[in-house]
Amino acid sequence: MCVREIYINRTWTDSQSPLSLTSVDSPAGRTSPRTMSLSSVLSADAIDSALKDCQAPDSFNPKKFFQLCGLTKKSPQEVKNVFNILDNDASGFIEEEELKFFLQRFSAGARVLTDKETKAFLSAADDDSDGKIGVDEFQAMVLS
Repeated sequence: MCVREIYINRTWTDSQSPLSLTSVDSPAGRTSPRTMSLSSVLSADAIDSALKDCQAPDSFNPKKFFQLCGLTKKSPQEVKNVFNILDNDASGFIEEEELKFFLQRFSAGARVLTDKETKAFLSAADDDSDGKIGVDEFQAMVLS
């Protein structure tokens, strides 16, 4: 049996995103740490371009953001890895409160999404209407 534990680290350098993910697989008592940040999946230039496009309040469009940052060209596993980074509380879902700070997961200086943007994002991705975005819903939105 393999147990998967996820720890969120809030350490960074100039070349990293403000949020990184450490995932530990522990089959039969052994651990194998793996650390990943958004900058290990997406280029800094692409992230900057996507963030610049939605600087103005109420200008955020998730599909356009995913295209501009290059996420739509990534593999399903890479999209899942990004989801795990964005799932700040490691609950397996991105809840409305986490969505507000979505852009700040890409850059600490980015703005907070407006309530209107947050609700529109949630509505667009939440296929089962449970009030949160699961990994499959996130992948479907990004890769469709």
